[in-house]
Amino acid sequence: MNRTLFAAVFLAAASAHADAPAPTPTPDLLPPAGKAAPATVAGTSKLPVDIKPGLELIAQYIYRTTYDQAGGSQWFHDIELVRGHASIDGTYRFSRARMVLEAVRSESEGALIGVAGDSLVLRIREAWVGFHYPEKETDGWRTEMRAGVVPTLTIPELEGTWMLRAVTPVPLESTGLLAPADLGGTISLGLPRGYGHVDAGVYDGEGYTNQELNRGKNLELAATVHPLAYFKRAQPLAVFGSFVLGSSGTGLAQSNRATGGLLWQGRRVRAGTSFSYAWGYGDDGDQTGWLWDVFARVEPIDRLIFGARAFYWMRDTRAPSEDSVAYVVGAAGYRVFDPLEIFGAVDRTLPTTVAETALPGSNAWSLRLIAHVVF
Repeated sequence: MNRTLFAAVFLAAASAHADAPAPTPTPDLLPPAGKAAPATVAGTSKLPVDIKPGLELIAQYIYRTTYDQAGGSQWFHDIELVRGHASIDGTYRFSRARMVLEAVRSESEGALIGVAGDSLVLRIREAWVGFHYPEKETDGWRTEMRAGVVPTLTIPELEGTWMLRAVTPVPLESTGLLAPADLGGTISLGLPRGYGHVDAGVYDGEGYTNQELNRGKNLELAATVHPLAYFKRAQPLAVFGSFVLGSSGTGLAQSNRATGGLLWQGRRVRAGTSFSYAWGYGDDGDQTGWLWDVFARVEPIDRLIFGARAFYWMRDTRAPSEDSVAYVVGAAGYRVFDPLEIFGAVDRTLPTTVAETALPGSNAWSLRLIAHVVF
């Protein structure tokens, strides 16, 4: 009886094993024996990688009137490609890589001629490899590390709350106080149950548009905390803080930044205010200044979008009544199709005497018609 039972179990197990699908063999990452790998192995991997291309374009027509210190004015109008980003993401289990190319004018530093006249050319905006754990996003702890040309920590958090880059960039970027990306590495620790994340980064410090000019490296620490994440209605409330310890230029000039903000990262309403203090600006490590910013993005009904932003930038506290810039912008837009948004915007920039001398043409107002598409 025991032998009969054993034989029946053995036959049943053998039959189940025969019917089971064959395991997927491990992809062979090496070239065949006797052959060298190609000069670049991009695209040769047999891993089941999830590849996702992307595209973002912001184009605008702008009418601009500028005023000089003598009381005169002049106007100009132009069609501009504000942003042209092409991206590709690759993800396989715990690893991820991303590359972003952006279109820029080839001239720089006030030159009138660049590559092939002043052509639009492509440069690297992001190019990094990363590791994340766990493999899929959960409500628990999560760690992500990146290395290469990586997004920094402060500007992406504020811009990701604003979500109206088509209207205007984050003031920390437009004033040159911080760069949105740099060569280096970052690590992010996601807190459980949506309570936020804590991040750290180490960079060359000159921004992704410039090569390193000194031996110093920049350290950035940042945190976004949702103190009321336990309550669903209050979960969008966030407290943000960051500090950058850095240097700039061949003279190793001080370039430290401290930023704090109160944000609301809701679906219909996204708003916030932030304050930044800067020790050092450009090659002047002794110059100190501060920037206060307030913004709101409201979508009262589906597809209809309103936005407003204002900031006050004290460029140099050594001349507080003479060296500052005020800026305000208002915009209204409509999401025509899911990928396409159209905006009308009006903005005004008001510099004081010293600031206007340092920033020629900054005393101006403009009227813009903007198209934004993202895939």
